[in-house]
Amino acid sequence: MKSQVKRVPNVRGEGERLRQEILDAATRILEETGREDALSLRGVAREVGISAPSVYRHFKDKADLVSTVLDATYRALAVAMREAGESAAAAGADPWARARATVTAYRRFAIDKPRRYRLMFSLEYEPEHHPSADHPIGTVLQAWTDTADAYLTEAAPDRRAEAQDLGIHLWTALHGQLVLWRTLPSPVAGSEDVLIELEESLLRRLLPTPEAPSPTE
Repeated sequence: MKSQVKRVPNVRGEGERLRQEILDAATRILEETGREDALSLRGVAREVGISAPSVYRHFKDKADLVSTVLDATYRALAVAMREAGESAAAAGADPWARARATVTAYRRFAIDKPRRYRLMFSLEYEPEHHPSADHPIGTVLQAWTDTADAYLTEAAPDRRAEAQDLGIHLWTALHGQLVLWRTLPSPVAGSEDVLIELEESLLRRLLPTPEAPSPTE
C-alpha cells in the first residue's frame, strides 16, 4: 500500500493552493486508471498528504471532485481553441484560416495530452449526480459553436442560425477521426500528416463557401 506523503501544512491564506493540489492528485489518478470507481477521497488525501476530512472542506463528495476535474479540463481545451482563433484573427487571417487554427488547437490538445483527452470522453457518470444539462462538456460545445458562428458571420451570414449544428458536426467528425487515427491498425496510423489531410477534407465538405460580394451597380 502506498504510504501517505508527509506534507508541510499550508500557511494561512493558502487554502486555494491546497484545493488545486487535491484537483491535481485526482486528475492524475483518473488519467492513470480512466475509471471513476478507481478514485476515492481517501486515496486522493493520501496522494496529497492530508487527512480525508480535509478534502471535504473543498469538495462536498467524490462526484463534486470528479465534476470539477473534468470541468477544468474541458475549460482548458475551450480556452486553447478560442485563443487559437483569436490569435489568427489578430494576425489578419481570413475566416477559413481562423477555423483551421481552431481545429489545429483541438488536434494538438488531443495529441499532446492523450490521457487527459481520453479521460474527457470515456469517464462514466452516475446520472443522479450529473444531469446532462449540467455536464461540463458544454464548455467545449460552446467553443465549437462560437467557431462556427465566427466563420458563418463573415462567410455566410444568412446561415448563422446553423452555427450550433455545424459546430456539433465538426466536433463529432474530428473526434471520430482522432479516435480511429489512434486505434486502427494501418501503415499510416499515428501519422499526423494523414490527420491533417482528413481535417482539410472534412472542413471543405462542412464549411460553406464564402458568399461572393454583390456586384456594384
